[in-house]
Amino acid sequence: MKKLIVIGSVLLSVSALGQSYTEIVKAVANDREADDNFGYAVTIDGNWAAIGAYSDDFGGANPNMGSVYIFEQQGLNNWVQVQKLSASDQDDYDRFGWSVDIHGDFLVVGAYGEDDDENNANPLSKAGSAYFFKNINGTWTEMQKVVASDRDVDDEFGWSVAIYDSTAIIGAHIEDHDAVGGNYKYHAGSVYSFTLGTNNIWTQTQKICAADRWVDMNYPNGYSGEDLADQFGGSVDIWGDWMVVGAHHHDYATTSPLSGALWSSGAAYIFERTAGVWNQVKKVQNFDRESWDRFGYDVAIDSNIIAICAYSEDEMPDGVSDPLTNPGSVYIFERNGSGIWNHVQKIVPNDRSSGDHFGYSISIDDTLMVLGCHSDDHDEFAGDLKTDAGSAYIFKNNGGTWSQFQKIDASDRVTEDDLGISVGISGHTVLVGAQYQDFNELGLDSITNAGAAYFYSNKQCSTTISNNSATICFGDTYAVGSIIHSTTGYFEDTLTSIEGCDSIINTTLTVDAAIIEHQYASMCNGGTYYIFGTPTTTPGNYSYLLTAQNGCDSTIITHLTMDPPITSEQWVSICWGESYSIGLNTYHASGIYEDVVSATNFCDSTITTHLTVEFPTDVSISQDNNLLTANETAASYQWFKCNPIELIPAANSQTYAANEIGTYGVIVTKNGCSDTSACVYVDELSLNDHQHEFSIFPNPTSGAIMISPVDPAVVYQILLTDQSGKTVFASNINQSNTALDLRSLEISSGTYFLTLITSTDVSREKIIFSK
Repeated sequence: MKKLIVIGSVLLSVSALGQSYTEIVKAVANDREADDNFGYAVTIDGNWAAIGAYSDDFGGANPNMGSVYIFEQQGLNNWVQVQKLSASDQDDYDRFGWSVDIHGDFLVVGAYGEDDDENNANPLSKAGSAYFFKNINGTWTEMQKVVASDRDVDDEFGWSVAIYDSTAIIGAHIEDHDAVGGNYKYHAGSVYSFTLGTNNIWTQTQKICAADRWVDMNYPNGYSGEDLADQFGGSVDIWGDWMVVGAHHHDYATTSPLSGALWSSGAAYIFERTAGVWNQVKKVQNFDRESWDRFGYDVAIDSNIIAICAYSEDEMPDGVSDPLTNPGSVYIFERNGSGIWNHVQKIVPNDRSSGDHFGYSISIDDTLMVLGCHSDDHDEFAGDLKTDAGSAYIFKNNGGTWSQFQKIDASDRVTEDDLGISVGISGHTVLVGAQYQDFNELGLDSITNAGAAYFYSNKQCSTTISNNSATICFGDTYAVGSIIHSTTGYFEDTLTSIEGCDSIINTTLTVDAAIIEHQYASMCNGGTYYIFGTPTTTPGNYSYLLTAQNGCDSTIITHLTMDPPITSEQWVSICWGESYSIGLNTYHASGIYEDVVSATNFCDSTITTHLTVEFPTDVSISQDNNLLTANETAASYQWFKCNPIELIPAANSQTYAANEIGTYGVIVTKNGCSDTSACVYVDELSLNDHQHEFSIFPNPTSGAIMISPVDPAVVYQILLTDQSGKTVFASNINQSNTALDLRSLEISSGTYFLTLITSTDVSREKIIFSK
């Protein structure tokens, strides 16, 4: 069957270029509770998003185990929670979901407060762990738990995570030892690289530390307040064979570990993977670094662009003017053709204010960048003051220069939502977390710090109407998306794409009538008939499809019958010496014969022949002077003269009395068979005229005569012949006086001979006819 399909997606219209981002979905956990902090961490890639709730409790007895919620895009303006993830060995205060990252079919989740190793044994307080999940046919399934090879108490492995293809980077921001496990430096921090092998197992391939790792310059062993050691690994990101790691509490300049000290000015480190090994290629800092900038608090990399956040940095892009307290800024580095990373731009928002913390979170996708500003008080119009409601900024790369494209906030923003604590971007969708938001998706049912996340999109649907006509064959179907039509008519269908856009398709459909042809055929009994090349030996109705000139299937139905067996029986007699032929066979003797021949319908016909060969006819002649007698009895006779052959008219009796000297013969026919005797010679015409004397009167006569005497007990054969011996009249008599009326005979006047023949003698008298 042919099936014509209209692909609905090509008819849909989605507009995006140059459009502002609009909030499309507010996401909350379907089991939201107080202080879950849903939205503290978010990640998005394609049609999938993961939102962490590191303080989700699983009941009052199990605090802060943490969980991750999976959302799937089911339409342009519709993201739906489809799954909730938790660790297979979850425990109190694991804080599963503190960090999340997704790429393709893989998701990595950090649980920096988790105590046990990969086998759920050997507890070390807050050593930390991470969990890998894989998307298998739409269901995210835990693959593996991983821990650091040199795990120790309070390393907080899993504080930060990043994944790209088959490589994952996991940060342990307060880990104390170098790459080989020595050179203790309090909370200097480290990161670990994991690679997915062909056995589907994630394996640690390298521990990575900063080349100038150091402790805090004033409190090398920590103090009771904020931990101000390097915290290398507090943020990480990866793209291909490039990695960037933030150390936002690093104190020293790039020249020497102990020079240019500025307390918590921060730094970031760029690594390149060569032959499977990560090597530090550059340490970068902001050109206008000052104490407490916290440069490197969050980092992002995409292709040849690295963005590094300094959420406590104070100045405008020139690094000097309009200093404020902790408004925040972001620094852009670009890799040139020689592989060298150079600072190219410092960006700040258009409405920067003290304490905004612009750049607290960051995500890049191609030419778009989203930056969280979780302590911002103003809405996108620089009004509606709400303390720490938070916001996010979208920047766009235009010809190598990043500029602010849009500021976004929540539709139901309230004080201390913390919108922008986390951000993600993929394609046309931006995802922003608000860990302290209290209300559900409808702005109701306040639950303190339950948390929320907001999806924004710059794509909007415009309904497209198309008109088309189509003709299909009878029995075929016409599909408009998933809508099937099979009858003639006018149809108005609405299609919705995977992005949620509607398209109206008006179709005028014509269904060609079915083309059915009947043909009738018969075959010989026991034979084979070919229907379009296919042999069959069974009668019945057979359908065959052919393509007609209009491209439709034409059904030819063959009604096949079988001729009954053709048989016949015949009885045939032939004369002795003859033969009988049927088909290719010839027979000479009596018997029953069965022959197969072709009938008029070209089928085999079986003929049974009962053949009788008649016995030879006796054609011998007995002669008594001129009286000739055929010896074969119960036959038909024809006497003739020989030399030359001349049939004697009316000479058809078994005996013949020759009336002149000559040679004579007889043709004897019996049972349909005729044979001719040899000729005999009559050399005298004398008869024993007195063996039986009789008289004729009147004589001469005109035709009426009387014959006497006649013995009533004897049957006489009377022959009237002319002078040539030709019989002109023959009869039998057995009466004593017999009257004959010969006037009806067409004979002329003259002398004739009347012969009486019995079984023992022959008598003859002359008779004269006078007319």
